[in-house]
Amino acid sequence: LCFLVRESKYLPHHVKKKIISNSRTRRETYEDEIFNIEVLLGVDCSVVMFHGREHIQKYLLTLMNIVNEIYQDSSLGAHINVVLVRIMMLCSSKSMGLIELGNAAQSLENVCRWAFLQQKEDKNDAEYHDHAIFLTRQEFGPTGMQGYAPVTGMCHPVRSCTLNHEDGFSSAFVVAHETGHVLGMEHDGQANECGDEVPMGSIMAPLVQAAFHRFHWSRCSQQELRRYLNTYDCLRDDPFDHEWPSLPQLPGLHYSMNDQCRFDFGMGYMMCTAYSTYDPCKQLWCSHPENPFFCKTKKGPPIDGTKCAAGKQCFKGHCIKLTPDILRQDGHWGQWTKFGSCSRTCGGGVQFRTRECNNPSPANGGRTCYGNNYEFQICNMEECAKALADFREEQCKMWNPHFEHEGTKHHWLPYEHPEPEERCQLYCQSKETGDVISMKRMVHDGTRCSYKDPYSVCVRGECEVKCGVCGGDNSTCKIVKGNFTRSTRKPGELLPSPQTP
Repeated sequence: LCFLVRESKYLPHHVKKKIISNSRTRRETYEDEIFNIEVLLGVDCSVVMFHGREHIQKYLLTLMNIVNEIYQDSSLGAHINVVLVRIMMLCSSKSMGLIELGNAAQSLENVCRWAFLQQKEDKNDAEYHDHAIFLTRQEFGPTGMQGYAPVTGMCHPVRSCTLNHEDGFSSAFVVAHETGHVLGMEHDGQANECGDEVPMGSIMAPLVQAAFHRFHWSRCSQQELRRYLNTYDCLRDDPFDHEWPSLPQLPGLHYSMNDQCRFDFGMGYMMCTAYSTYDPCKQLWCSHPENPFFCKTKKGPPIDGTKCAAGKQCFKGHCIKLTPDILRQDGHWGQWTKFGSCSRTCGGGVQFRTRECNNPSPANGGRTCYGNNYEFQICNMEECAKALADFREEQCKMWNPHFEHEGTKHHWLPYEHPEPEERCQLYCQSKETGDVISMKRMVHDGTRCSYKDPYSVCVRGECEVKCGVCGGDNSTCKIVKGNFTRSTRKPGELLPSPQTP
């Protein structure tokens, strides 16, 4: 639950199993992955009636864009997109019955059951959702309760849902907070040791103090996310392109301070003008015409882009003249280079091509490019002469005249480490003593990962399926004769080089 603060990460049988090595930790797979939370957004009649049917869609899209921006913050330590796949606006007596006033647990149960019943049967449906977010302006819990959600449950058909009180754009932090719970995050300082980050605007603070100009994910939130993220397989698929109406980069271009005061505190509220302020963007103060000297704030600035003076807009809590050099710019990939030389002259090597995130480069907090900056393909597949057949053996032999172990030169033989994640590191075994030594380097690209597996090769220290099936088990590998063309592929995927007649 959440309250909002406001004021008023082939073992040969003959070898001796003495391995001298520094352990190497395989990188966490999620660090290079993009996860997509496909969201069903449900809103009840209280939200629809407050904003009006003609304005509600734009408001909801803006709100969810802000939620997505919160999840794009680098402090999260993962690439997560919040993708809106479906909006359902409920305005019937039955929909209002989903919320039991003062009973957050039952209300959440009702909402989760409702979301489950809305799920599309076909997982390939463009509107199939991973997670449901429900917004209401009804009081579903004790005074001040802004959100309620289970801890963990993302991708679960019934548990992957949140209940949120909508009262303006600051609700985006509540939605992000509650979805954080479903991802496995706990409250900072209560269930972990990150209470010191709460005053700095951590998203998972028990009392949400994050604001548009000051928010981050705590180190504990990052650790808790790391613990669970790889188990959420539903987030690994690519979302469909939903043609929602386009919105400006800065949401405040569509909403005045008066609009935001009304969203925050209710009908009739406007920007407080009873007291002068040197910068109206530092904090949004609001009052009602019936009591113009009683001003209220949620302790946050207006959203970026809000007009604050002639020719000026709010940006990160300051009223300034916006220029392109201070606006956020997302990075985009440049063109691929040509493929480089092959790593082997025979026996199957690899060659690479690369690209850079410079078209344009990210700037001012803009997102970096997602995906790999290289692709590779198998080359020079013809068999080597027998004397050159074992590429790993060649690499170990190179150390015979140079590398001494315990003050003595040895004849170094190839050694395949028993741990799969170490097989693309170069280990060699002494012919004289049987000792196994880590050469503290990767094997050359194109080296087979295992003597037992003819299909997988090492590429930049990682074992890849040689036949080019991403994530395959080699069962699909076969020799293809003739011409082969391929129109699309994922970044970093191995590109097959078929044999030709």
